[in-house]
Amino acid sequence: MLERLWKKILRRRSLSFWALPAVLLWLASLVYRMAAAITRRLDTGRVRASVPIISVGNITVGGSGKTTIVELLARLLLDEGVRVGIVSSGYGRSHDESLAEPGYRIQNMDSRRTGDEVRHLADLLPEAYFAVDRSKSRAALRLAETGEVDVVIVDDGFQHRRLERDLDIVTYDAAVENRHLKLFPLGILREPATALARADIVIITRANLAEDWDAMQERLERFSPQAEVYRAQFVATELVGRDRRLPTKYLEDKSVLLFAGIGNFRPLVRQVTALCSDLDEAMELSDHQRYDQQLMEKIKATADRHDSNVILTTGKDWVKLGDFAFGREIYYLAQTIDLDPGEEKLIRDVMDRLGLTRQPR
Repeated sequence: MLERLWKKILRRRSLSFWALPAVLLWLASLVYRMAAAITRRLDTGRVRASVPIISVGNITVGGSGKTTIVELLARLLLDEGVRVGIVSSGYGRSHDESLAEPGYRIQNMDSRRTGDEVRHLADLLPEAYFAVDRSKSRAALRLAETGEVDVVIVDDGFQHRRLERDLDIVTYDAAVENRHLKLFPLGILREPATALARADIVIITRANLAEDWDAMQERLERFSPQAEVYRAQFVATELVGRDRRLPTKYLEDKSVLLFAGIGNFRPLVRQVTALCSDLDEAMELSDHQRYDQQLMEKIKATADRHDSNVILTTGKDWVKLGDFAFGREIYYLAQTIDLDPGEEKLIRDVMDRLGLTRQPR
């Protein structure tokens, strides 16, 4: 409820009713700025793990594609014979227990126990090792102590300063409108753009949707002149269902009901609109949405009302649906990344910086 209200205020027109509560967001952003500054001053303790630590994070609230980058990076490292551990806080899960398990075990657990992103990543990376804990530093140390990993990737770790990192990778969403680049909650910035100075590598996601590419490039060069910069586009590769996989061209003559609980919903809508014959409705849910019987019945009823051919969602939503019968075809949209410069340069850059070498498999 609060997230939807906040997004309405953010997406307001200049002259509208929603401009009034925006004043409250401005005041709240001042409090947020002061609280963040105090936290940074008090957070002086640092811990270092016995293996290299890579942080993959961002400076904005909501989805910038960092989890997809985690998947890509982990896959590239695994292909080099490097044993990979992945750390997550398990945001949105209903359990507080600490977990440290290989992916092939995590993929058999309920997403309410692991968190949706971890559960989805485990499906894609069963050979990786995962640690889930409210404290990312504690989870990273626990993984390092297992002796089962050569490197640890911390998902959403850019603001977690207690853990010493050997490499900071920051995703920067090109689809974000410039007017939203204000400090939370007046905008979507977790911290000022000057924080990009800490980044070693910046990956500009959804680069094809940049509002003003030249201005963005100038901004990055000003705030993070030393960082290696990559451009990335998300490419829909296939539809994944409960018992089959189909190419995305299957949607060309289909009507689709889309639903998802992700941080940045609009780029997904644009992507699906381009793939299908008719987008009947796009249901934007809360980020890390919890799915109960009532909500799934509502989705089914919406698809019935439109007589949609296909129901479509994302991978991290998919793992929370269980075996609910929607009464029609349902898939999640599998995504891959088109990187410029390519994957070969990224993995060489990462391994050289961390002193890693290819291992025989």
